[in-house]
Amino acid sequence: MVDADTIIDGRYKVLQRIGSGGMAEVYLAEDLLLGRQLAVKLLYHHFAEDQDFVERFRREASSAAGLSHPNIVGIFDRGEWDGTYYITMEYVPGRPLKTIVREHGALDPTTAIDVVIQILRAARFAHKRGVIHRDLKPHNVLIDEEGRARVTDFGIARAGASDMTLTGSIMGTAQYLSPEQAQGHAVTATSDLYAVGVILYELLTGTIPFEGETAVAIAMQQVSAAPRPPSALNPTLPVAVDAIVLRALTKDPSRRYKDADEFIAVLQRERQSLQPAPGAVALTALPSAVPAAEGMDAAGVAEYAAAGLPPGPPRELGPADTGSGALLLPAAGPWDGDPASGQLPADGPSRRTLILLLAAVLAVALVALALVLLLAPAGGGRVRVPDVTGQTEPAAVARLRQAGLSANPSLAASTIVPSGLVIGESPTRGSVVAKGTRVGIVVSSGPSSSALVNVAGLTGVQAVKRLRAAGFDPTTSDQPSATVPRGRAISTDPSAGTVLQAGSAVTVFVSSGPAKVRVPDVTGQPQAAAEAALSSAGLAVGSVSSQISTAQAPGTVLTQSPRAGASVSAGGKVNLTLAQAPKEITVPGVVGQGEAQAAAALGSAGFNPKTMPATVTDPKQVGIVSKQTPPGGHTARRGATVTLTVGVLASPTTTTPSTQTTPPPATTPTLPVPPPAASG
Repeated sequence: MVDADTIIDGRYKVLQRIGSGGMAEVYLAEDLLLGRQLAVKLLYHHFAEDQDFVERFRREASSAAGLSHPNIVGIFDRGEWDGTYYITMEYVPGRPLKTIVREHGALDPTTAIDVVIQILRAARFAHKRGVIHRDLKPHNVLIDEEGRARVTDFGIARAGASDMTLTGSIMGTAQYLSPEQAQGHAVTATSDLYAVGVILYELLTGTIPFEGETAVAIAMQQVSAAPRPPSALNPTLPVAVDAIVLRALTKDPSRRYKDADEFIAVLQRERQSLQPAPGAVALTALPSAVPAAEGMDAAGVAEYAAAGLPPGPPRELGPADTGSGALLLPAAGPWDGDPASGQLPADGPSRRTLILLLAAVLAVALVALALVLLLAPAGGGRVRVPDVTGQTEPAAVARLRQAGLSANPSLAASTIVPSGLVIGESPTRGSVVAKGTRVGIVVSSGPSSSALVNVAGLTGVQAVKRLRAAGFDPTTSDQPSATVPRGRAISTDPSAGTVLQAGSAVTVFVSSGPAKVRVPDVTGQPQAAAEAALSSAGLAVGSVSSQISTAQAPGTVLTQSPRAGASVSAGGKVNLTLAQAPKEITVPGVVGQGEAQAAAALGSAGFNPKTMPATVTDPKQVGIVSKQTPPGGHTARRGATVTLTVGVLASPTTTTPSTQTTPPPATTPTLPVPPPAASG
C-alpha cells in the first residue's frame, strides 16, 4: 500500500487510496506537472514479476489509451515505478453501476435502456478500433455526477486473463462471461454484446441470469442453461423487452446482434414505446461529493473503480436534491404520517403501500403455484427430468434410468468442465416428459486441442485472422529480422505444429525490418580479422577492392564504406579496400651513363633514382654512374629506390707556405746502379 503524499514516478502525488481489484490498487492522485486530479492504478508486485503479463498490460494499456469517447474513462499514461508498473486514467467522481443495483434493485426500464445504450456506444467506439473489452460488467461502469455512464478498463482485461478459479473477482467475472469465453474459445465483439445483455438483464430485474456457488458452476450455466425471461422476474416488462434481452444472451454468437449499432437501434425503438413506471428507480445523477465507503466488503467497492471514489453509505434525499444530481428513490406518493414513528397517514394507505401489498400477494401466489406443480405427481406416465449436470456420465445415466428415462450421451470439448462430467442436458432439468424419453446429455471431453498452424510469411493481420479462425487467441509482437520483410509474420510462440488447447494464447512475431547496428572500425586490420569483426556485428562483407600501398602490409584494410560508427540495418554490407604490394619489374642497367640520363631512364621505368657521390681522379669519370643498386637486370617493385654511384672529382691538395726558413734536409747522392753482370 502506498502512503498519502508519496510521489509516484516523480510526477503523481498520492492523495488517498480509492479502491483495489484483482490486479491492482487504485489511488486518487494529483498530476504535479499539469495540476489535475487523476486515478493511478498500481499493479501488485507479483504481477510485475511476470514479464508476459507486463507485456500484455503495456500493449493493452497502449491500445486503450487511444480511446477518447464521452462514455469511456480515458487512459493518460503508463510507466514503471518502485519495481512495478502503473497506468494513470481520468478521475471520474461517481458510483459503480453494480453498487446502484445492489442498493436499489431493478431500474426503471427506460432508465435501464438509456444506461445500456451508453455502454453500447462505448463498446461500438472501441470495437471499430479493434479493442474488445472482454470483461464488461456493472462493476466496470461508473455513473458520473451528470448521470452519464462511463466504461473503464477497456482492453486491460486481456492482460489479466487467466484460468478460472474460485476467487471472488473471477466469480464476479463468470456471471457476465460469454459462453465462448467460458469454453476458452476466441473472443470477438459479440462476446462484449453478450456481457451487455447480462447487464441489461440485471438492470431490468435486479438479479443476474445465472448464479452458482463456484465460478465453474456459473460458467457451466452460461454454456448450456437457458435464462429465464426477464418478465418472469419483473412482470411489468413487455414481451418485446424479453425478446431483446434473450437475443443478446443467445449461446451462438452468430445469432446475437451482429454489432453494437444493431443492438442500439433495437433498444432505441423499444425505448420510444416505454413510459417510466411509477415506483421504479429512476437514475438521473449522483451527488457531486461521494463519501468514502465504510464497513463495505470487497464486493461493495468496484473491482475496477479506477476512475471514481467507492460508494458511500446511502443517504436520505431531501427536496433540495430533486433535479440537483440525486439518485431518485422509488416514488412513495403523499406521506403525511410521522417518519420517525412509521405511522400511516390518517386518510389511508399510500399508493406505495398498496403496490407493495399487491406485490407480496402476487409473490405468495406464485410460490404456492410452484409448490403445487413441483409436488404434484406426474400422472399419465409422465416424469420430471432430474438435474444431472456436473455428475459423471455413469452417475447421470443411472439417475435418468431411476427416473424412468434413458440417456443419449454426446461429447463436447470444454476448458472449464473436467473430462467425463455432464455439461448440459436436453430436455432441461425440471421438464415434464413421457416415461422412456431419451434425454440428451452433453459430456465434457476436456479441452479440445489442435496443432498450431504455420502462419510464417503472412501479414500480421492475416496471421491473426488465421489463428483466431483456428480457435486460438493470438497477439502480435514486433521483432527485427534481416530476412523477413517488414509487416510479415516470422514465427509464433509456441512454434507451429505444437498441439494446444482451444483458446490458448499465441504470440505472433511480426517483422519490424532489419535491426540497426553500428559499423565497427576495421581499418588497419588484416582481411580475415576484419571479416570476423563485421560478422560478429551482424554485418557482411560487400565488395573487396585493392589499392597499391607502400605504407601498409599487403592485405591490410586501407578504407571501409560505410565508415566506422555509421548506423546501418543488420545484415547490411560493408565494402573494403585492401593494401596491395607494388608489382616487381626489371631494373634497367644505367652504369656508364651520365647522371641525368640514368635518372631519367629509371624514372621512366617506374623507379625512384637516388644518387650517391664517389670520388674519382679521372676527369672523364665525373658525372658518370659507376655503380647501381639493385643492379641492372634484377627485379624490384615499381616505385622502389635505385641507388646510383656517380663520380665526383677529388679536390686538389694545397700547401700552406711556412714563415720560418728551414734548411733543406741533407741528401745522399744517388749512385748509379751498375748493370747486372752478364752470365756466361
